[in-house]
Amino acid sequence: MSEDTNNPYGHRGDHRPLPNEHRDTEFTPNPTVIPYQRIYVLLMFLLYAALVVGVVVAAVYRESVSLELEMSSNELLIMLAVYGVPSAALAIIFFVGLFWNRGLGGWIYNLILIVLGVTSCCTWPITIPLMIFWIKQKDDIQYS
Repeated sequence: MSEDTNNPYGHRGDHRPLPNEHRDTEFTPNPTVIPYQRIYVLLMFLLYAALVVGVVVAAVYRESVSLELEMSSNELLIMLAVYGVPSAALAIIFFVGLFWNRGLGGWIYNLILIVLGVTSCCTWPITIPLMIFWIKQKDDIQYS
C-alpha cells in the first residue's frame, strides 16, 4: 500500500508543528466596555463634585440662602452637611474609579460603582447595560 502525499490525514515525514503566526505575539484583550465605564464614572464624579461646589457656595452665602428657603441658618447648615458630606465622599470614591479599572480588585471596585448607580432609577439606562457588559467581559478586564 503506497502512501498518498495529498492525504491530510496521512503520516507526514517531519514531526514539526504547523506554523502559527500568532504564537509569538502575546494576547492582550482590549475590553470594549472600559471606555464606557470611564465615561460613566467621570459623569458621576462630575455630578457629585458639582453638588459639593453647590454646598460650599450655599454655605458661604448662608444668610441669603436661608432667607430664600425660609429656614433658619442652623437648619440650613444641617441640610448642607447632609448633602455635602456624602457627596464629597462619593466624589472621591468615583474619582478613584477613574484610574483603577484593571485586575480583579479594579473589576470588583467598578462593579460596586455600577451598583451604586443602579440605586437610582435615573441612571438605569446607563448602568443596566453597563453592568451586563461589565460582567460579560470580566476575564478580559481582569487579565488585561
